[in-house]
Amino acid sequence: MVLATHEEVRIHGTKSWWRQFIAMTRKEFIVLTRYKFSFILSFVQVMVIMFVFTAAAMVLAPPDKESYGAGIMFYSFILFMFFSTALWDIGNSLREEQYQGTLESLFMSPISYFSTLVSRILSNVIWTSLNVIIAFLFMSLVFGQLPVQNVLLGMIVLILSLFVCFGFSFGFAGLALQYKESMNTLTNFLQFAFMIVCAMFFPFSALPDIVLIISRLIPLSYCVDLFRSTMIGTAPELLSYELEFGIVAFFACILPFVGISFFRRTVTHARKRGTLAEY
Repeated sequence: MVLATHEEVRIHGTKSWWRQFIAMTRKEFIVLTRYKFSFILSFVQVMVIMFVFTAAAMVLAPPDKESYGAGIMFYSFILFMFFSTALWDIGNSLREEQYQGTLESLFMSPISYFSTLVSRILSNVIWTSLNVIIAFLFMSLVFGQLPVQNVLLGMIVLILSLFVCFGFSFGFAGLALQYKESMNTLTNFLQFAFMIVCAMFFPFSALPDIVLIISRLIPLSYCVDLFRSTMIGTAPELLSYELEFGIVAFFACILPFVGISFFRRTVTHARKRGTLAEY
């Protein structure tokens, strides 16, 4: 009998992971684009929302700061879209699998939980990125050139912020399997709370002092502040560039591992209790 070497086992495991990842990503794209009218309408919806919010920001801003107000609104909305997508779609897609009766067979098979979540992330990131590009072109056409500074650094900050967002989403995916339908209420509440506390649609200076203290304790606040100040070309409101970048990079490295660890424990607990098939 010939025993496989450690290297052969590692290569086989890597190939298996990629096959799982590609298959599940393909499935997510098929689901996402299954209904063409709904898929196209989602882009129109984003443009309408951006138009309303940006127009309000420009009307309420002082005459000499209309461009600044539009930039605050647009770049904040970008992070809000990614955060909302991460918060809702990943957990909801698992709940949909549970509703359809396929989640139990999926997680009882020897698959990588990480590839399951990452495949759902990839389709959502691509869909949201297309929305952002179309919204940017639409806003530039309607309102004129938006303030764009430090694009390369802004993209780095955005990528790090996405890791922070998806770290949250991994944990919420685990909670969705544990608390099921009651998670809808909690997700709605937290989405609204983060929108206010993290000052996603207005400057941090507009927050009351007590709320600002809470805001400084949430990593997402530094993502919002750093990203939009980098893209607009102004100084961050909460801390210096260096400190905020360090905080965002630190949580971008930590939160995904914390989230996936929590998700693994939740799935293991559900498998032991036999509740994966319960809707």
